[in-house]
Amino acid sequence: MDEPPGVQNERTSLAWVRTALGFAACALLAGRLAVVREAGWAVGAAIAAAVLAVGVLGWSHDRYRRAARRLQRERSVDFGLPALGLTVAVVAIGLLALLLIAL
Repeated sequence: MDEPPGVQNERTSLAWVRTALGFAACALLAGRLAVVREAGWAVGAAIAAAVLAVGVLGWSHDRYRRAARRLQRERSVDFGLPALGLTVAVVAIGLLALLLIAL
């Protein structure tokens, strides 16, 4: 079964949107923990997660548009380096969240 062109691009974009929603949820949880435990540094974690959520959402939208244009021109779609950077940021925020929960 052949998929229509652009379906993979849309699925990838939706996956990044889900990642951004996950960061937004982490930001809310970190903010709640900051209030409950009165930990000042947890506010920084909440802000970092919120900024990252907005950044991932914006990058996802931009990536979708650029990839759609490249697919229309039948050119290669390769955005590996920005995706690697976001993956490193995801892991860093995840580790920070684990540290916040452990304390």
